[in-house]
Amino acid sequence: MPRELKAPHPPQLSSVIEDCLPRLRTISLALDTYGNEDHAAMLHEVISQLQKAVPAQSGSEPDSMDFIVNATFKVSRQQVAEALWRAFGSQITWFRVVEVIEPPTLRFRSIEHLSLRMVDYPLNEGGSIGIVSTEPSSDVFRLDLKSIRRGLEDLATKYPRHFADLVNEDTDAITADVLLQCCLFGELIYE
Repeated sequence: MPRELKAPHPPQLSSVIEDCLPRLRTISLALDTYGNEDHAAMLHEVISQLQKAVPAQSGSEPDSMDFIVNATFKVSRQQVAEALWRAFGSQITWFRVVEVIEPPTLRFRSIEHLSLRMVDYPLNEGGSIGIVSTEPSSDVFRLDLKSIRRGLEDLATKYPRHFADLVNEDTDAITADVLLQCCLFGELIYE
C-alpha cells in the first residue's frame, strides 16, 4: 500500500488574519486620505469584523520596539528614526538642540553599531533631547518616548496625509518637520 503524503498544516486562520490586518490598515489609511469615502467605510467594516475574529492581545507589550498609533497602526522605531534623521539633517531652521540626555541602555539603534545621539537617544527609555525654538525666550521642549508616542497620535489624527507618508515609508523633510512639531507642540506651529 503506497504511503500517503501528508500536506503541511495550513496556517491557523487567526495567524493569517493577524498577518493581513496591518496591510489592510495601510490600505485603509490611504483610502481615508486619498480615496472614496464609501470604499473607505467598507474597508473599515471589513477590518472591524476581522479584528473581532482575532483573540484579544495584551494592550502594552513591554518588549516591543514599535509604537501602536490610534490602536490600529504599528509604526516602528526605525520609521520614526528615519523621520527624525530627516528633520535634524534638513534645512529646518525653527529649532535648535540645547540638551542631550543619554539613556541608561541603548536598546534601539537606528544604525547598528553606531549611536546617533539626536535620533537614537529619544527612542530609548530614559533618553531625550531638549529642543528650543529659535524665537527669543523659548521654553525647552523634551523629545522622548512619551512625546513621540503622543506626537504620532497627533500626527495620525490631525495630519493624516503626513501620517500615511510615514507609515508607507515615503517620509520627506516636510513630513519629518510635521512629526517633530507634533511630538513637541501637539500641532503644526511653524510652516
